[in-house]
Amino acid sequence: MNNSFTLKKELESFKLSTGKISEKINGVGDIWRDNNYVLLQTQIAELAKKSKMVIESGERACSSIDRFFAIAAEKV
Repeated sequence: MNNSFTLKKELESFKLSTGKISEKINGVGDIWRDNNYVLLQTQIAELAKKSKMVIESGERACSSIDRFFAIAAEKV
């Protein structure tokens, strides 16, 4: 069994959620253009940047978890 499976599953769910938020905000941009929208769009862009950092960190953690258990399973 893949030891990082649960974390990978949560990361994928997080990716989908943050992607949907960006999609929805960008989708209403055609009909909703005011200062509040511009502020919201800026904040969503910042959220996307931070989300990418979370995802990259999570992927490194998954790799570390899998390597740890692979080493632990080796026979001395």
